[in-house]
Order: sequence, then C-alpha cells, then structure tokens
Amino acid sequence: MQPVLFHLGETPVHSYPVLIGLGFLLGLWLAVHAAPKAGIDRGVVTDLCWWLILSGLVGSRIAFIIVNWDQYYYPCFDYARFNALYPNQAIDGPDCLRLFRFWTGGLVFLGGVIGAIAVMIWFLRREKIAFWPMADVIIPSLALGQGFGRLGCFLAGCCFGQVSQAPWAIAWPRKSLCFLYQWRQGLIDAQAAQSLPVHPVQLYDAAFGFLLCAFLCWLRRRKRYDGQVFLSWLWLYPLGRSAIELFRGDSDRGFLWQWTLPALNRLLGLPEQTVNLLSTSQALSLGMVAVAMVLFWRMKRRDQKR
Repeated sequence: MQPVLFHLGETPVHSYPVLIGLGFLLGLWLAVHAAPKAGIDRGVVTDLCWWLILSGLVGSRIAFIIVNWDQYYYPCFDYARFNALYPNQAIDGPDCLRLFRFWTGGLVFLGGVIGAIAVMIWFLRREKIAFWPMADVIIPSLALGQGFGRLGCFLAGCCFGQVSQAPWAIAWPRKSLCFLYQWRQGLIDAQAAQSLPVHPVQLYDAAFGFLLCAFLCWLRRRKRYDGQVFLSWLWLYPLGRSAIELFRGDSDRGFLWQWTLPALNRLLGLPEQTVNLLSTSQALSLGMVAVAMVLFWRMKRRDQKR
C-alpha cells in the first residue's frame, strides 16, 4: 500500500492519479499507433481520447458517489450524522470538497465506460465518422487503462478482497480501508497490527486488463468485420469482471440484491457467509453481455442479407 508516491514540497503526489495518467498516455499511444491501419486520422484519435479520459473520470466518479451516497451527502450537509455512521472517519465540520477528491480513490470503472461511450457516440456523430472502426481502435486502450487503474487501486488500498488463507493473500496495515472495514465488521480488534489476509483482487483485475488488452490487439490485426474487437470486449470484460467480483471484500460497490451461495463459497475457498450476487457491477455486466449478444445477432443478420 503506497497511496502517496512522493511529495513536491508539502504537496503529496498520490499514486492513484499517477497510475491513471500513465495508463492514459500508454493507451493514447496504442490507439494513435493503430489509427492509420484503420484508415483513421491520428489527430482525430488524439482529440477523442482527451474527451474520453475526461468523460470517463466524470462518469466513474458520479457512479461511485451514487453507490456511496451517505459518504458524500452527510459530510456536506449533516456532518454530525456522518460522524455517527463513521466514527473512525470523523470530521470537524462540513466537507463538500470530498465530492471531487477522486485521487484518494473512489471511481467505478463501469460508470466511466458508460460516460465515455456516450461521449464517443456524440463526438463521432459530430465529426461524421463511423463508430465501429473507431471503437475497434480505441477499445484495447480501455482494457490497458483498466489494468493501470487497478494497480492504482492496489496502491491506494481500495477495492480490497475477501478474507483468504491463500499463500498469496495480503494483510493491509492499520488505518487502511481494509483494516477499518474488518474492524467495523468485528473481524479484528482495534489494536490489531494489521488486517486479516485478503485476496489481492486489485491485482487479479489488473492482470485481467493487461491480458484482455493483449488479446484485443491480436484480434484487431485479424478481425473479419468492423466492430468485432469492440463487441468481443463488450462480453469478455463483463464476464471476467463478474467472476472477480466474487472475491471482492469491500462494501463500496453496493448490492442490488444480496444472494449467498454457500456451496460456491466453499468451492472458491471463501467464507460461507460471503454475498455472491448481485453487486452493482455484476448487474451492469449482465446488461453489457445482453447488449453484446443483441449486437452480434444484428451484425450476423446484416451479413446474411448481403
């Protein structure tokens, strides 16, 4: 856990935005490099990527605030209530600026995807550019950004995993989000030196992002039709994300329904009381898979009519 990489004078440089920035720059290079092979102007790709990073950050932050509304509404409008709910994070007065402090953690990746795709559609319509060829150029960069973003989560200490006895499980230090969560759940004593070991799900998700990026780059060179790369991501990412969600231990992502499957938990080596379904991200993932299936079906019908 290294939420602050270094200081510039008295100003801390947080690891989370640094990793996001690095992922964006490498993703931009990857997309710009692929643009000419798709017959797309590099300048247009560069302009679009700047729009995407801005809309992605806004969308992911809004999604996180919606899921964790009490952690942002009460500090701004009723901080006494917030202190009662979160005594270990007590504040001395109203704090509305936490709405904007994304660099300490607090982004929902799928919220960013929705925001970015909406802005991408608007941008391409304005520029009169076909959506599918551009989507195939851009989408591997999104998977790459996912990998770097999850590395940022790991350094920030957010999005931690379920308690685990696996040899690669990680114990988080005192005052980390994982430690505070386990203390509130009664799993550890307030004087404990560290948290119970948990799955490093941030690293699972980062590895998945990097592998998915490599696969999509490979597919982009061999695709049979425009849109194949984007649609492949649209069903591969949600499936992988939903599986990784099973190992998540934080409550920030929120649940639409809480279903526990003891047999599955025993199979995965998770505590039997672990809630398996249905987190906000899993619900969005189901929607993405459904959209991907409809689009694949429509493209297949279109090809059959030709």
